[in-house]
Amino acid sequence: MDGIKRLFGYIHVILGLLVAAQFVLSEVYDDDAVIQVWDILNYFMAVGAIAALVFSFLRAKSADKSDLQEWISASAMLIASAALFLLYFEQWFAWTVFKDAADEIGDFRSLIWTAVDVIFPIVNVIVGSYLLRSVGMSPGASTE
Repeated sequence: MDGIKRLFGYIHVILGLLVAAQFVLSEVYDDDAVIQVWDILNYFMAVGAIAALVFSFLRAKSADKSDLQEWISASAMLIASAALFLLYFEQWFAWTVFKDAADEIGDFRSLIWTAVDVIFPIVNVIVGSYLLRSVGMSPGASTE
């Protein structure tokens, strides 16, 4: 299980950083390229949202309830992951499955996508850092 945690820890951290970079840099380059990058990144974000929810649930389930700080941390990570999961998939399904080809993204939907794009890196870097710490390897720590 440590190997899976380590792998997903790095995946979550990298994915969170990629989404943050795309969110910031999408204002700098061509609109068609931005849409293409988001279209590809959205599939990875779906995996990231699901995995964050699963690992957060497992952490909350195994949290020591006598350690109040650990229980609050685990619960907060689960709540944030669940909120991200619900917001992301509602937006993604609304955009990819139920949209009319002539529809433009509305102001409210654009605002929700912005919230998802801000919350996603935060949740995924926190989940990834937790996974790496739980196997004794934090991001940037030496492997010696």
